[in-house]
Amino acid sequence: MNVVLASKDFLAGTLYMAFGLLGLWLGRDLESGTTGSMGAGYFPRLVCALLIAIGAVLAMLSLMRAGERLERGKWRPFVFVTLSCLAFALLLHPLGLVLTLALTTVLARLADGNVRAIPLLLLCTLLIVINVGIFVVGLRIAIALWPAGL
Repeated sequence: MNVVLASKDFLAGTLYMAFGLLGLWLGRDLESGTTGSMGAGYFPRLVCALLIAIGAVLAMLSLMRAGERLERGKWRPFVFVTLSCLAFALLLHPLGLVLTLALTTVLARLADGNVRAIPLLLLCTLLIVINVGIFVVGLRIAIALWPAGL
C-alpha cells in the first residue's frame, strides 16, 4: 500500500467522509425544512455535510505532506471503549445516570491500562456533575439519577 494512503490523516479523512455519507443515507427520509423552519433532518444533514467537508480537507492535506503511518492495532482500547458504550446503553435505565456514568467512565479508563485511583475518582465526579448539570438541570431531561429501588 502506498505510504500516503496508509497515513493516519488520510484514513481518518476517509472515515469521516464515510460516516457523513452513511448519515446522509440513513436520514434520507427525514424532512429537512428551511433555516427558518427546520425539520427533523436539517441538523443531521448539516452535521453530515460538515463531516464530509472536514474529511475531504483532511484527506487532501494528507496527500500534500507525509503523515504518520498507521500503527498496529491494539485490542485493549477497542474492547474497553466498546464495552463502555454498550454498558451506557444497557445500564442507563436500570442503574440511573450517576452509577452508569461512573461505571462507563471506569470501563473507558481501563482502555489505557494505567489506572490511578485518585485521578479516576476525580474524572468520574467531574463527568457526573457536568452531565447532571447539562441534561437533568439545564435541559430538564427526565433521566433517573439513581436506580428505582434507591
